[in-house]
Amino acid sequence: MTNNLDVLLNPFELYQIPLDDWISTAIDFLVDNFRPLFQAISFPVSVVLDGIESLFLAIPPLILLLIIGLIAWQLAGRVIAIYSVVALTLIGFLGIWEEAMVSLALVMTAVVFCTVIGIPLGIAAARSDRVEGLVKPALDVMQTIPAFVYLVPVVMLFGIGKIPGVMATFIVAVPPLIRLTNLGIRQVSVEVVEAAKSFGSTPFQLLWEVQIPLALPTILAGLNQTVLLALAMSVVTSMIAVPGLGLIVLQGVGRLDVGLAAVGGLGIVLIAVMLDRIAQAVGQSNSQPSWKERGPIGFVRSLSGSQQLTIVSVTLAFFLTLYVGLFSWQPTTQATTQSTAAETVMPGKGVVVRSGSSTTASSWFLTQVVNLGLENLGYNIKEQQQLSSVPALHMAVSQGDLDFYGSYWEALHKVLFKKNGGEEKLERVGNIIPNTLQGYQIDKKTADEYNITNLEQLKDPQIAQLFDSDGNGKANLIGCIPGWSCEPVINHHLKAYGLEDTVEHIQGDYSALMGDILTRHQQGKSVLYYAWTPHWLASILEPGEDAVWLEVPFASLPEDQGESREQDTSVAGKNLGFAVDQVRILANKEFVRANPAAKRWFELVQIPIEEVNAQQQLVHEGENKPADIRRHAQEWINNHQQLFDSWVGEARKVGANLVEG
Repeated sequence: MTNNLDVLLNPFELYQIPLDDWISTAIDFLVDNFRPLFQAISFPVSVVLDGIESLFLAIPPLILLLIIGLIAWQLAGRVIAIYSVVALTLIGFLGIWEEAMVSLALVMTAVVFCTVIGIPLGIAAARSDRVEGLVKPALDVMQTIPAFVYLVPVVMLFGIGKIPGVMATFIVAVPPLIRLTNLGIRQVSVEVVEAAKSFGSTPFQLLWEVQIPLALPTILAGLNQTVLLALAMSVVTSMIAVPGLGLIVLQGVGRLDVGLAAVGGLGIVLIAVMLDRIAQAVGQSNSQPSWKERGPIGFVRSLSGSQQLTIVSVTLAFFLTLYVGLFSWQPTTQATTQSTAAETVMPGKGVVVRSGSSTTASSWFLTQVVNLGLENLGYNIKEQQQLSSVPALHMAVSQGDLDFYGSYWEALHKVLFKKNGGEEKLERVGNIIPNTLQGYQIDKKTADEYNITNLEQLKDPQIAQLFDSDGNGKANLIGCIPGWSCEPVINHHLKAYGLEDTVEHIQGDYSALMGDILTRHQQGKSVLYYAWTPHWLASILEPGEDAVWLEVPFASLPEDQGESREQDTSVAGKNLGFAVDQVRILANKEFVRANPAAKRWFELVQIPIEEVNAQQQLVHEGENKPADIRRHAQEWINNHQQLFDSWVGEARKVGANLVEG
């Protein structure tokens, strides 16, 4: 009777709609059968984006500043023009000019396609109630679903990088333009429309000569919202390896570097204000003087003939300088390393390599060392892609969007390896860092005071309460980023060790959560957290000095990670609960098959974990920019030049033998 009553009160236990499975199945079907079609759809986006970005980066910054200033003066007035020049100048002196231009190119590309598709769709909705009835629910969904949700299907269908970033931005940014175009045309006075019809206007004339001009302020307001939403998406899309200012913010958050995140955020704010003010001014153009009477054009027209001639001469000289600058100036690029040995065999000549890493500084460092070796073999290294999602990295390598991922954890990522094609599509190569550790740590002060050595001791509510930071009586275990492979292991441990009633797994961005851990530790409070090596946290909360590893009562791992054996999860007689792991290189099967020299290089390169930890200390001390980490990689090579040259030489021999064969 009690069971029947429970079912009656909670009927949802009887059946749950497997919507997540249905959506996953549908996306998998599209990926398996139509991915080439979606990549073909991305071609026009690629053409527009590459054109705009190349133009922005090809024009010398000073000349581009003048051009943007003149355009802003013409469209929005002298004050906005001055602000635009000052804002972009500040961005340049902050050292983020190229990133800002990349972000601006992405925004402009997204806005172009939003305009091309959004305004006609808004017009169609305004002219047909049936179309409006179909469009409105779709817009409701597009505007209310969290923007992060779009990243998964976009990556699966279009890959990673700028193009899928534009696609995701388009989905988020186009709804306001469609809605306000529809609204603006529908709000045109009925009397005005009837009067136009009575004078014999055709439907086409009615639309373009009456409705659109009267609705233009509303349409431009929608365009303004689209521009700002597109810029706001730059931070979100950075999670799928979209470069620009958003990636700087993501790097700052990932490394707990407030300064770096603030610089990226300030750049976004400065550009957002500039674009917003220009868009607002364009929307209010009806209340301004004619375009011939304002801005630089109006200024020139107000001058005498001789003065106009002088202005024209200066303008011609300016554009001549611009022309020369386009062909003589190149953006600053980082120098590539060269092996000291004079070698002529370049097995990688003509081959472009696309590498990927997570947003952790150690992953970036390892991948940089690998890339520098590939450069010595003649490979052309494309810009390294950073993704915060490890599953997305596996997917990108499996689908061929990346050729390799430089910090693959063999045991921890085993499930992701199988899920993304396994041995058929992927190959695990080399052993770049042996004997990496994962587990649970607490501060040493609490461990010594209460003699805490084992995670199982947190079954005691009094012990658990020591680590309760939110007042609910449970220990707060600062854990894993959602979606990372450590997440199911931690959740499994809490259940297997009977800790679900006294410990809760706190999830979010790991580096941001570490900020809370460090603050609490500085205040002398107890802390409990998931840790791994190599990671910069170990340079602050050093095991043995500031923190201690906790043992677990017995070895227990999720079924999909294989057999749980104590010898696999123990170090120096201490069972940490996670398999002692190896960091390897995860490569696309076809890439290593076609490039045996690169494969041999992957097999040889190895960096002791102590030296990675030393590099992580430099990152924590402020040397955390991409240029710094590349310099760290170069310095590591310089300090091990003979070993590095021997690895390169052996890989080069493999390539030479292939050529001779």
